[in-house]
Amino acid sequence: MNTVFEVAKNKIKPTNFPPFRVGDKIRVHRRVKEGSKERVQIIEGEIIAHKHGKQPGATITVRRVTLGIAVELVLPLFSPYTEKIKIVKRQKVRRAKLYYLRQTKGKKGKLRENIEKTKVMREFQEAQKKAEKIQEEKEKKAQTEKKESKAKKAKGIAQEKQEEIKNDIK
Repeated sequence: MNTVFEVAKNKIKPTNFPPFRVGDKIRVHRRVKEGSKERVQIIEGEIIAHKHGKQPGATITVRRVTLGIAVELVLPLFSPYTEKIKIVKRQKVRRAKLYYLRQTKGKKGKLRENIEKTKVMREFQEAQKKAEKIQEEKEKKAQTEKKESKAKKAKGIAQEKQEEIKNDIK
């Protein structure tokens, strides 16, 4: 007997989000529909809550303060509208939920950056980018080789047909 979660897990596409935590400053790229048009909106803020782990209904709460006005967004992780998540920096936190930031103002609302972990995270991201570039180059080479081999086969077939026609004429 299938539970709702098992059925939902089968329908969810795998995501390749980086391993983020509460307290990280992230940049979320998500698609937004405005009338008949669609665009990518970038939301940058701190994760103050991460709920439901890796289940289909997993969400993160992102908090952003702009010009003294705080905005919190609850974003579903496995939504088809969430395109990618990039970690900007890691920060030191000692709690699982950072709801106390809602009552703070000014410097008290700032989290301290964990410089060592941010460096490690950036090196990891750079290594991933290099690996992706190498993979793309390999795919391009493979595609060009396929095109060249198809062209050679087509030339070979054309030459064979020309020779057959010449032989028939003789």
